[in-house]
This record gives sequence, structure tokens and C-alpha cells, in this order.
Amino acid sequence: MGKKAGYIDPDDERLKVGQKQLVEDSAKWKGPSHKERQQEREIKKAMKNRAKPEKASWKQQAAGWFFIVFICGIGFVSFLFTMSDVIVGNGIVQLDVQDTLKLKAVLFGGEPWLVYCVNQDTENYRLPPVLEENARSLWRNLGLSVGVLKCWEPTSSGRSVAQRFKLNLKPPLSFVVANGNKPRTLGLTGISKGEELEKRLRPALALEIVRIDALKHWTGSCTSRRSCVVIGHKNQAQRDTATNVLKPLHSSFRALQMVTLDTSFWQLKLEEALMATRNKDKGGADVLCLTREDVPGGNSSYGGFFLQSLEAGSAKVFLQACLDHSSPVALKASPKIKARPSKPKKVTPPTPKAPKAPKARAPAPPQRKAKKGSVDQVGSRESLESEEPLFEAVEEDEEEEEEETEEDEVEL
Repeated sequence: MGKKAGYIDPDDERLKVGQKQLVEDSAKWKGPSHKERQQEREIKKAMKNRAKPEKASWKQQAAGWFFIVFICGIGFVSFLFTMSDVIVGNGIVQLDVQDTLKLKAVLFGGEPWLVYCVNQDTENYRLPPVLEENARSLWRNLGLSVGVLKCWEPTSSGRSVAQRFKLNLKPPLSFVVANGNKPRTLGLTGISKGEELEKRLRPALALEIVRIDALKHWTGSCTSRRSCVVIGHKNQAQRDTATNVLKPLHSSFRALQMVTLDTSFWQLKLEEALMATRNKDKGGADVLCLTREDVPGGNSSYGGFFLQSLEAGSAKVFLQACLDHSSPVALKASPKIKARPSKPKKVTPPTPKAPKAPKARAPAPPQRKAKKGSVDQVGSRESLESEEPLFEAVEEDEEEEEEETEEDEVEL
């Protein structure tokens, strides 16, 4: 019979030789020596007895985590600002000279703007780095917007912005406009840091309540403006009470010009219809809104109304209405002021005392005849009676007539 596949014959000579070789190799192999085993035990013991590392305190762990979060936070915020600049831009607005509504809001709306002027030659030039790098910080710190405008191109009125405000007729030109005031030129040469630029801009953004102390200030600071708030007072206490209420609200209504008018010195004549809206409470300051509407190709129209209650809530509504020209009482002409005339004092001449009886005198020596043409009349009674008196009384009828005339005039 044939042998099956995989069958091993135990009597096979090759198998016997392999078994013998395995026994010989096993006899030759020896385990590690005593010295090697001793070294191995010492190494295990040293590793077992090695000091364990001290655990960090919770304060150290917290400081470490805070540092990691802080570093990550700075990187994240920087990333957000970078993405914001990519998506939104650098914060500089391109102004269209033909967009009349936007241009009026920039130049007359009262909000702070820094305008950089370009023309056809410079419109593709890079803007000054101080503007590109700090436009967004100017908005955050000062509430000021930065715009680029073709200042020498004609507007809808036919004149350019540079011509309208009598600015330079060629580059470089930049100006700041705020609070409804005329543009103020600003040179950017030598300004490289945002802090320097903010320092130069702050004076033009400052709000103030103007004191009317001359006729030209009344026209320049009030009646030439689109909206003007007049604080009429007769003493300092009235003025301070009114300004303490209105001044905190001024930053929200920058286009409004506020002025104080001492009505103990100045007369402001107003029409009866406007005076009917006056607050009837006496003892406080009168706060008046004067409005002006410019009609294209015609004369300006004027109006006004009074603040009814000198409180913060009522004052805010009043200022918004003044800014919006909400239903003012129409006036026939621009309100004018003039200094109050000083009344002549009524002077009563002193009653002459009775002359004393002359003392008896010795007979005077005979007088020499005076030469003709050299008669001295000093001390002469006829000369004194012929001269005009130094003081004269004011007639009572004349004084009463003057008082009646002043009462007929309606004034603030």
C-alpha cells in the first residue's frame, strides 16, 4: 500500500538525526548567569523605588490654562479683525459728488467727517497710510468717519465743494467737518501715528454753547444756521440751569447750534404768534428754537417755537423737533437783536438856597471907566441866565410815553 500524504515514518533516518541535533543544542544552551540575574534584579528594584514626579498645584495648572487661553484669544481676535478688514474693508467711504443727499448729510448733518480730496490725477494713488491704518480706530475712539471725495468736480449746484467753501483749488487737500460748522482744513504731512491724528482732530469736534456778545455773533452763530437753540436769560442762575439740562444732550444733536443771549442787555423782538407759544411759567430761562429753510432761487424762510418744560425728557423731544423743523411758527423775517437803550435818569435840580444878607461894606472907590469892547461879563447875572442848564428834568408825560412804547413791543 502507498503511504498517505503527510505521513512521517518514525523510523526515518533523517528524523532521528534531527532529534539528536535538537538534544545536543538544548544541552549546550544555558540561562543567564548569577551575575546577570543579580544585575537584572537591581535594575528592577531601582526602577520601582524611583521617586514619583510631584503633581503641580491647582494654581499652577490654572495659570497655565489661562496663559493658553489668553494666547489663543489674542490670535482669535486678530483673526477676526483681519477677516473683518477683508470683508468690510478699511473703513474708508468713497463719496459720490453727484449724490446730493449723502453729500449734504456729510457737510451739513453735524456728524464728524474727515474728507480726503482727490482729482482725476490722484484718484488712483494710494491713500496716506495714517488714514488706511487708523480709519476704523478713528470711528471707535472719536465717532469720526473717513471719506474720499472729488472735491474739485461740480456738484448738482454747478459749484465744486472746494469752490463752495473757498478751499484750495488743487491737491493736497483734506478737511474735517463737524457740528454743522464750516470745513476746517487739516494737513496730513508729518502725521504718521493714529494718536497724533486724533490729537489734531479733537479741537474741531468739540461742542460748545456760544455766548452772544456782539451783533456779528448773532448772525454767524445763529440766524445763518439751519437750526439754532437760543437760551434767553437775565441772570447767571437762569443760564446755568438751562445749560445743565441741554448740554448733556448736545452730542446727540450735533447739527444744532446752541447760544446764550443775555436779555437784560439784548432785545430780541418776536412776533405775537410766536410769543403765544412761550412758556407761561416765570422765573426761568426761555429756550427758543429758530429754524431757517433755504429756498432755491428765492429768499430764506424762518420759523420758531419755545420749549415748554425745562426737563431732560421734554428737552430731548424739543431738540429733535428743532432739528427736524417740526411745525415751527412762521416768521416774516429773520429775528434780529439790538442792545437795549439806556433810559435817561430823571434828575431834579437842587432847590437854590436863599441868599444871605450882604454884610455892610465900606464905600467902594470910584471905578474907572472901562474901555469899549473889553467888558468882562464873568459872574454877570445876565450871562448866567442866558446859558443852558447843566441838568434838565425829564417830563413825566415823556417818560410814561416811553414806557408805554416798550410795553407795546413784544420781546424775549
